[in-house]
Amino acid sequence: MIKEFEKDLVENVFNYLKSLESKQDRYKFIPASDGLLRNGRNLDLGFSCLALKSFYITGLWDQLTNNEKKGWIEYINSFQKNAKGYPNNSFIDLNYLKGFTDLDLMRLSKKTLKKLLNLTRLYSFEKDSKIKIDGIRAESKQAISTLFQVNERNRLKYSDFPHKNNEIRSFLEKLNWNKPWSAGAQFSALCVFSKTQLDESEFIIASKELSNFIDSIVNTNDGGYYLNPVPERSELINGCMKVLTGLDWLEKPIHYPEKLIDLCIKSNPSQEGCDLVDIIYVLYRCHNETKYKEEEVKKFLYDQIPLIEKHYFYGVGGFSYYINKSQINYYGLKITKGKNIPDIHGTTLLLWALSMIYEIIESEKISWKVIKP
Repeated sequence: MIKEFEKDLVENVFNYLKSLESKQDRYKFIPASDGLLRNGRNLDLGFSCLALKSFYITGLWDQLTNNEKKGWIEYINSFQKNAKGYPNNSFIDLNYLKGFTDLDLMRLSKKTLKKLLNLTRLYSFEKDSKIKIDGIRAESKQAISTLFQVNERNRLKYSDFPHKNNEIRSFLEKLNWNKPWSAGAQFSALCVFSKTQLDESEFIIASKELSNFIDSIVNTNDGGYYLNPVPERSELINGCMKVLTGLDWLEKPIHYPEKLIDLCIKSNPSQEGCDLVDIIYVLYRCHNETKYKEEEVKKFLYDQIPLIEKHYFYGVGGFSYYINKSQINYYGLKITKGKNIPDIHGTTLLLWALSMIYEIIESEKISWKVIKP
């Protein structure tokens, strides 16, 4: 069954990715082929970055002409701009901001209700302003890392992140390390920005401070990165994934790879796209640093292929983020009706997961590239 799945995937993935590309605007991609809501039709930047990463993983990027590559890079860089109320040189998809102002009746009702509930102080819903700022920062990180993956850089330096010793330490200490997935994501973003936006001397200083902080919170019992109490296992592993991506950008070793291997191979990952990718990434990184329980790691990873296959659509060439349902939300905006079809986010995530598995099990049939997250 796995051989049939791999054969179908290799034959159809290119056509699926191309089917999502706009016929009018080159390098613009939609998140799914059907069930699109207004924001799903209008958003540009994030889906283009995901598509480029899928092209890179599968080797399709190498088949593009130099002019096609240049055009795609220029398209992503075209989103870097200054807009009032947002950090300078952010990557801003204006349609993303517009998505928060084009309120339908249902969204307006929910927004009003959340405001009223916040006034009771029994609830604390995030305001749209914070969601937008966080979304712009996330899209900036996505664009910068995508360009870096193909040996390109953003035109203008992005600087909306702490990069001096005292700033870095203060920022990291304020994060909630009882919830390592969220805190780890902030740490990882800081590592990406430091590596790509600082000059060499600044990066050396920032890298040392980032490393020193993460040294101080690693748990010597299980190898995780958190402050007590011990998080629930999926939160723990997903948090490790985020921290390990940061260490990858810093080119720093994992503290206790053997302990993380033990943690992962005793786990039953959720079948949601991100959870599958997270545990695969942790094992991939740890295996690259130690041959501890090598055969068990290979078997565990091989056994994830049928789980990934459950997200796959034969004859189409894409994966859905959820089993039998496409991605619904994107940084605070609804983008699709969640139909039983593949989507660009699920496809990119699970192609990446497969690329790591195939490298570790030394597949002779598929040799894809592993991206730097």
